[in-house]
Amino acid sequence: MSTAARGLRLALTAVLALVLSYTAVGAAPVAAATSSPIAGLTLINDVSRRPVLGVSPILDGTVVDLTRLANRNLSIRADLVDGATAGSLRFTLTGARGTSWTRIESVAPYFLCNDYVDCPLLATADTYTLTVQAYTGTNATAAPLGAASTIRFTISATAVASTAIDVLFVGNSLIGTATASTGQDTPRVLQSMAAATGRTVTVTEVIHFGNTLAQTWNAGEVAAAVNGTTKYDYVVLQEYSSLVATDLPAASSTLVGTYAPAVAKVLKPGGKVVLFKNWATVDPAPFPSRAAYVAALDKNYATLAARLTLPGIVAPVSDTFEPLIAANGTSYLIVADGKHPHGRAIYLNAATLYGILFRTSPRPVPNLYVDSDTTTAPALRDAAATAIGY
Repeated sequence: MSTAARGLRLALTAVLALVLSYTAVGAAPVAAATSSPIAGLTLINDVSRRPVLGVSPILDGTVVDLTRLANRNLSIRADLVDGATAGSLRFTLTGARGTSWTRIESVAPYFLCNDYVDCPLLATADTYTLTVQAYTGTNATAAPLGAASTIRFTISATAVASTAIDVLFVGNSLIGTATASTGQDTPRVLQSMAAATGRTVTVTEVIHFGNTLAQTWNAGEVAAAVNGTTKYDYVVLQEYSSLVATDLPAASSTLVGTYAPAVAKVLKPGGKVVLFKNWATVDPAPFPSRAAYVAALDKNYATLAARLTLPGIVAPVSDTFEPLIAANGTSYLIVADGKHPHGRAIYLNAATLYGILFRTSPRPVPNLYVDSDTTTAPALRDAAATAIGY
């Protein structure tokens, strides 16, 4: 090789190294700029103005079974990733049969058919493609903000058969406490509800009383459940009773830094993480009141869900407790120690999870062991169904 050629080669190598170095340094900003700021799409029951949990978040391939819903007054809300802002969002919905709908929303919350306004196509059987594009300016002006988010889903007006599901539960005594009458904890009561309605759920439990999720992980107790041997439709994570309300950074670090990467490897396609939203204890300390404790739970669980990098659902267990406690007192659902669930609460928690995991109303579930009268169990199921949007 001539001296001139060798010099040209060295020069090109240096330029290439510089380009690669620049690319490596700039890789994260480029990825952030091109990824979609849309965290997820939520099906809303416009009558109750609550998310239809289980169906939501709507993922690519989701089937919305209209026969299982409380009504057909439905809309879709787009949610941004934690910390993201947008000037506007453009929704484009097209059906396989030629129907279409377009809307631009410049003010949050971002709805497909305006805030809590029914979307007729969502009550019409078809297969749809929904694309949501964010923009830096209002009215879909200025520059597109990241990539568009596109999903395909089906609306079915005929009943869709339920399939067997696999669920991993990781938590402590709030889901591990057993009923006095049957000796079943929340996951096992859920199994009984499923069996009584012709459904099947296989349960894997990693429950250590008194532990935070971090302590259970660090003790090595979760390792076998997430080694890849079993894949799950849902992974239910229940944190220490007061941790999320009082120490969000610790809860967030455990969820996002520890559990999310491991859980991502064992979720089935379309699988979701369920965050079990704990109830407020009888003693509200360090909060000045029960209302302040509940407000902290609401805010911090919403933040956790927004930070989660996997499809996630907040199971609104706390939300089911508060109306019943207001009407009947804390002892109706919480035993004398001020923290743990009464048998009624275990039934209520299982009914809430049943509705989410099987994407259907828990109202038809049988009374099981809560059968001392004809009103208690139906009232518990009604509270669960209302909280999850059915």
